Amino acid sequence: MNVQILCALLLTLNLAVGMAAAPVIGVATAKGSFKLDSAPVTGNGTLLDGVTIETSRAASELRLVGGVKMSMGAGSRGQLFRNRMVLERGTSQFSNVGQFGLEAKSLRIVADDANSAGRISVNGDNRVQVAAVSGSFRISNAKGVLLASLRAGHALEFEPQSSGGAAAPSRLTGCVVKKDNQYFLTDDTANVTVQLKGGHIEKYAGHKVEVVGAQIPGAKPEAGASQLVQVSELKDLDRRCSLPAGAIAGGAAAGGAAAGGATAGGVATAAGVAIGTKAVVAGVIVAAAATGTAVGITQAGDDPPAETISQ
Repeated sequence: MNVQILCALLLTLNLAVGMAAAPVIGVATAKGSFKLDSAPVTGNGTLLDGVTIETSRAASELRLVGGVKMSMGAGSRGQLFRNRMVLERGTSQFSNVGQFGLEAKSLRIVADDANSAGRISVNGDNRVQVAAVSGSFRISNAKGVLLASLRAGHALEFEPQSSGGAAAPSRLTGCVVKKDNQYFLTDDTANVTVQLKGGHIEKYAGHKVEVVGAQIPGAKPEAGASQLVQVSELKDLDRRCSLPAGAIAGGAAAGGAAAGGATAGGVATAAGVAIGTKAVVAGVIVAAAATGTAVGITQAGDDPPAETISQ
């Protein structure tokens, strides 16, 4: 009788452990070794929800449930979940991300297109570079404030300077556009549109300006803008803007940059900006960075490079 009870208890325990185990979310492969939750793995390993993966000299290829493809460069570390990845250091390249979320430091990166491909790199303690190989991406802070819209073939570097709350500062440069008696500006670097209030902004419609301000807490901007900014400083750059026809016709959703330079709400953005050009959006420095149209993940040492994500 005691043996039967013991067997029943063991069976119940095994079932409980099995039911409590994290679900499988994919598989990792490498031409070398890597670690899963600090345990050494050679060749390939199963990825469970919440697993931490750390590469050494070899890059690792990740195939996730749902079709997401990822690569992690040598010396990279991140945590994988069913619906997102949190990159802690190094570089990750990805394609077919769909609604799969990507995080690095305090940033949230979301693809606009199911087949978008790109790369994230964590450089140093507080810098994150995001490059779009194909498709487009929206980058927000932890509070959901849109920091940038990134188009294919472009890259931006982000350096958070504050907690990114509603009172965090912004420094934006672009053309002031009047629409329905409201005033908007699309920053040339971050490609994000804000609605402006104060600072006698009505005097500068059609002008290229640099504004300093902060998001008004709880205020809801007009359609096409990501936030309503109270202007505290304004510098007229002594240039009138040359906007394309229909630039303020409206129609696109916030964060979705269209080809040819038009952005949310139809407000125009510059066709290109110089590398190193900077903006500050909700306390985060946003700088234009160099990138190519094809980005590869490399191994360390003499190992052959991992496969480059195709567009």
